[in-house]
Amino acid sequence: MEDRILHKLQTFFHEADETEKQIMEHVIDAVIRKQTKENGSYIGALLQTNRRVVDDETYEIIIPNTELIQNPLQIVHGGITATLLDSAMGSVVHHVLPREKAAVTTEMKINYVAPGIGKELRCVAHMIHKGTKICVTEGKVYRDDGRLIAHATGSFFIIDRPTK
Repeated sequence: MEDRILHKLQTFFHEADETEKQIMEHVIDAVIRKQTKENGSYIGALLQTNRRVVDDETYEIIIPNTELIQNPLQIVHGGITATLLDSAMGSVVHHVLPREKAAVTTEMKINYVAPGIGKELRCVAHMIHKGTKICVTEGKVYRDDGRLIAHATGSFFIIDRPTK
């Protein structure tokens, strides 16, 4: 398997332009960050998430806007914006749950209101309702110039955390 991967990488680097090489380095760095547990998920590592708890019911994630996450119009792909919202809203839910509980997304509604451009995106998620079975959240994504690009609400079903 290692020889096959090395052959693919050699072929890639022989034919790649500088941008493609930078993107490949970004992907390799992401896998290493997951491998070394710097990030808890591959998607978080790939998006280069910078996460923080703002307060008991607010969570923030900031990601750089790179070519890797842009659509052909050089705007952040809507699916990436959705992933950012889902991650931030899910994180605020997990922050308030006891350790033996987890949550999974059951519904998400997104309104895209402006293009995702600029150097970075900042997503702020708030808890709207914390029930015993369902949590409801709100998330907003902003460009680095402060303009809102997307607004979402999400519902999360509370489950017992699987044992490892």
